[in-house]
Amino acid sequence: MKVLLVAGGDLPIPPPAWGGIENLIWQQSVALREAGHTVHILNKKRKRTFSALKAMPWRYDVVHLHLDAFSEVWVPLARRFRFPLVISTHYGYAAFPERWSDYYRRIVGHMAQADYMLVLSREMRQTLLNQGFRGTIYVLPNGIDCDNVRCAPHASKQAIVLGRVEARKQQALMTTALNEHTVQVDFVGPMGEDAEGFAPNGRNTCYIGQWSREQVHQDLTRYACLVLLSDGEGHAGVVSEAMAAGLSLVLSPEASHNLDLSREWIHIVDRDKDNIGDVIARAVQENRQYRGDIRRYCVENFDWKLILPQYVGILEQVASGKNASLTYDPCP
Repeated sequence: MKVLLVAGGDLPIPPPAWGGIENLIWQQSVALREAGHTVHILNKKRKRTFSALKAMPWRYDVVHLHLDAFSEVWVPLARRFRFPLVISTHYGYAAFPERWSDYYRRIVGHMAQADYMLVLSREMRQTLLNQGFRGTIYVLPNGIDCDNVRCAPHASKQAIVLGRVEARKQQALMTTALNEHTVQVDFVGPMGEDAEGFAPNGRNTCYIGQWSREQVHQDLTRYACLVLLSDGEGHAGVVSEAMAAGLSLVLSPEASHNLDLSREWIHIVDRDKDNIGDVIARAVQENRQYRGDIRRYCVENFDWKLILPQYVGILEQVASGKNASLTYDPCP
């Protein structure tokens, strides 16, 4: 099977440090090659028809497009030149149509004309069906190489918020909500352009800058709890990284896709009603007894050893013309 993976050109593949989508594409390419398939990656920051035609996609058995905004070019090309096209969207609000801009609604309209999609959660799948998509939708979350993430038997620090500081991830709300609390929370990640209102007090909320990927893998396990209160997520890779490192989770409902919410170490927060500091403090206090279970749950449900063979199988199905829709379920 000959496969073309299409990225957005923002970062090199593999990425030097941050770059969740780029790392995902790299992992997929490695898995496909190990399975004996030929893989090329198109990573250009243009959606013009000329760039797509130059790649000669009709020579491939399947094309996997990882940037939804390029759908307006790639969907017509797939129909015109008769090659199988799979589209993935990594937009944090993809499962939350009430937050869509007019621009994203146009993107969804283009994606809805495709024959195949591969999405990160069942919620994304249902949203697309509600928007009129009639093709085959596969569901498969992002994976993680658990062997690369250190898991210490106990934590030396309390809670961490790991990710780009931006409005969607609600770090500003957290610094305000925790200002009068005693729980210790560190914020790590690059500063986004829409980080207004983010004001750690330097006492119990501290911004400690950006980590390298190696630091994430080595130092995340020093914490007892990961906090992610986004108002929209697809499948946040940082959640899997935290589980691999043994951390308990304090999440918004919008950040909890693909998880078994009956687990004692997963705490779901209502941003408007709950005392966020108290929930974090409870998760920190209870973490030590669950760290081994948390790591095991991640290995058994989200390790690349499980996810990547399913991904390869999905592309093989598409290339062969078999339309059996597969929905990954980590909560049997």
